[in-house]
Amino acid sequence: MKHARGIELIPEHHSIDPDRGIGHLRLADLDEEQILGARCAACDYRNWVNRWEIARRFGSDRTLDELRPLLRCTRCGNRGNNGWRLGRIDRNSEWVDVQSVPHRSRV
Repeated sequence: MKHARGIELIPEHHSIDPDRGIGHLRLADLDEEQILGARCAACDYRNWVNRWEIARRFGSDRTLDELRPLLRCTRCGNRGNNGWRLGRIDRNSEWVDVQSVPHRSRV
């Protein structure tokens, strides 16, 4: 989709395949305006995470599926079946949730 001034609002090369989900994405594949969050499968707590710190600590070539087992809820301590959330920062710098990922990625 293009803005009236010709600005590309959603890059087409990073479109999410509904059959695969976002688990196949690497941290390096995320665009600058995209943000990463996590969701607890037990208590449904949702929070945004610092994707730059995760990339520094584990490497930007890791996929989200590889990092999923490392997720731990800060509210209840659950470590199993947690999932990722992908969002974007809009033009007014507000965080907007665009997709939540279930605990089981589609393959």
